[in-house]
Amino acid sequence: MNKSEETKLLEQIEQWNKADEFSRCIEAIEAIPEQERSYLLIIKLSRAYSNLAVLGDHEVHGSDDEVDERLLHHAINLLESVRELGENDPVWNARMGYATLMAYSSAATSYEYAKRWLKLAPNDPDAKKLVSDCEKYLEEEKAFELEMQEREKIIREENIDNRQEVICK
Repeated sequence: MNKSEETKLLEQIEQWNKADEFSRCIEAIEAIPEQERSYLLIIKLSRAYSNLAVLGDHEVHGSDDEVDERLLHHAINLLESVRELGENDPVWNARMGYATLMAYSSAATSYEYAKRWLKLAPNDPDAKKLVSDCEKYLEEEKAFELEMQEREKIIREENIDNRQEVICK
């Protein structure tokens, strides 16, 4: 694929992405032999898989909170395949931050990518928002963990009290 063809394809992919036609993005990029896909095409392919996993074509999942974990993990694997090229790219870190936030049950991994994204693009409001969102999620996770520990402690104490009552009878 020459540069002119790739530029046209990237423009078309952006139009499909804006129209929430993620499957079309995937089909077009995957029609190109894997060894001929550029770094940028792999990033766009990962984005399409992430968006399809979370939103679905035409936002079919936009309000139902359904997420296709398999597609998300595929998006992450695509990003991992270009890690060496992407680690210092704000776009790669952004894609990895969003994908890991949706794929994992903790925001800890996403937070690392979000911070790196913000470091690479300090004026990007989306990077600032993802960092802030991750911090909020991590605080909630910690509060939930503390609450669960407290509940376990109460249950253990109740069980000890119940055993002592049985023994005393």
